[in-house]
Amino acid sequence: MTPRGRSGTSRSVTYACRPWASLLGALAATLGACASDAPAPAGACTSPEIVVAASDYTSSALGSARGRGPQTLTTGFDLGKDPQLTEAAGRLFFLARDTDQVFELDRCGAPIGRVSLAGAAGSGATNPHDIAVAPDGALWATLYNRAAIAIAREGRVVRSIDLSAYDDDGNPQADAIRIVDVGGAAKAFVTLERLDDRDRLRSLRPSQMLVIDVATETPEGTLTLLGRNPFNRLVEHDGRLLIAAPGNFDDGAESGAGIEAFDVRTRTSRLLVEERDLAGSVAEISVEGSCGVAIVAGPTKDINPTWLVTFDAATGQILAGTSAPVFGPTPGYDLQGLAWRDGRLYVGDRRRGPGGHPVRVFRRVAGEPCRLELDGAPIELPLPAVGLR
Repeated sequence: MTPRGRSGTSRSVTYACRPWASLLGALAATLGACASDAPAPAGACTSPEIVVAASDYTSSALGSARGRGPQTLTTGFDLGKDPQLTEAAGRLFFLARDTDQVFELDRCGAPIGRVSLAGAAGSGATNPHDIAVAPDGALWATLYNRAAIAIAREGRVVRSIDLSAYDDDGNPQADAIRIVDVGGAAKAFVTLERLDDRDRLRSLRPSQMLVIDVATETPEGTLTLLGRNPFNRLVEHDGRLLIAAPGNFDDGAESGAGIEAFDVRTRTSRLLVEERDLAGSVAEISVEGSCGVAIVAGPTKDINPTWLVTFDAATGQILAGTSAPVFGPTPGYDLQGLAWRDGRLYVGDRRRGPGGHPVRVFRRVAGEPCRLELDGAPIELPLPAVGLR
């Protein structure tokens, strides 16, 4: 299996604010207030161990894990087959990328609101890849297929920001977005992959960071990134945005790839960890304190074995590298989904075990803030994990 998540198909679905018993029967009892631009009601559920989005890329499941061993998740037509799970401003969102929909979730992973992006920025599939929340509560969604950012208020798209000018092929592949306070002003930072539409979406040109003033919804310009093909979400850490920049997954020694740290105040960046020091492409990162973890994919075409490494998020020092990883390597592109929660690290493993597809749980070794060891039995899912929060 190779990295997924760059495709999407369009289906017209209107915004709805109602119980969805016919679509999400097992969650119907938990659906309370339904307001796409309002935070989840406090106390709506007991905090679970981890919220999970899972998919085998033919169907998807959503919900929360409560303890170890086999778990029951909710499936539904609306969930699509190519999901993403993201968190912004303390709010949780499930992106059904192939059905052009965004679900807001409560703390237990139950949908409480829905926004359709179908038709935003013209006809055709939008393929939303990430969500940010503006200070006024508006949702900003990157539309990977439509060269635009859609802005939704009160459950509907009210405008879009055209990004077609940021690549000569008309689509810069806007991927991740974060809205950050910089000196008292809200700025949106958007990664532009700028893949080559004429050559199998390969990363052949420099990628960029687009900066947008949120109050005026006006782009301020772009900055060239040192790493190519920014992949998955941006991770905020100590005034910087950490970026997984894998370049091309069939090359494990590219000079313009690795883990990049972008300073939101100075708008400068550096490669915190270089790909050649990991011998593989960084697919996903997560940080707690100074302890950074990354899923790395090997360059073997159509196989891309994966392993887990650790690094110092401040200095970039590799702590557990490719020669002695925390976990792996796996036979193929199996590790997907990465999240810290309450001092434990959760890592999705797409290989099926006796009780389902495992989420591996790691804890820190006492006295060693970034040395990890397995923490008992895994969580087991009916479908492989694609996102954990």
